[in-house]
Amino acid sequence: MNAARPARGWSRPAAPLRLATILSLVAVAASCGNDVVEEPAVPPGPPPIPAVTITIENLAYTGTPPITPGAQITVVNHDLVMHSVTSKRPGLFDHDIAPGQTVTFRAPVEVGSHPFFCKYHALMDGWLSVRQPLGSEAIH
Repeated sequence: MNAARPARGWSRPAAPLRLATILSLVAVAASCGNDVVEEPAVPPGPPPIPAVTITIENLAYTGTPPITPGAQITVVNHDLVMHSVTSKRPGLFDHDIAPGQTVTFRAPVEVGSHPFFCKYHALMDGWLSVRQPLGSEAIH
C-alpha cells in the first residue's frame, strides 16, 4: 500500500489561518499613513446663542437652547413662591428669584452641560448646554 502524501502548497487547515493573516496585514497597511486628525463632532441641534430667558412657571423651568460661553441668562419667576437657579457644581452659580421678579447673570464659560436645580423645590431641575459657535476656537 502506498501512504498518501500531503500535496504541496496550502493544506486545508492552514488556508483559513493564512487568509486571516493576509486580511490582517491588508487592514494594517490600509490604516498606515492616515494622519488625518478628525475634529470632534458638533452636537446636533440649533447653534448656540448669546442670550436666553428661562421662565419659571408652575414649579418648572422652561427648557433652554444651547448657549455660548458667558451668554447672558435672564430668569423670570412667574410663580407665587420663591425659587432659585443653583448649579449642581457648588460655587458656579446660585441665584434666588422672588415671586414676579427677574434675575440676570452670565453663563459659565466652560463648554459642557451644567445641571442646575431649585434649592426650595426638590423636583425642579434643568441644565445649561454651553457650546462654542461653529468656526470659533475652543476655550482652554
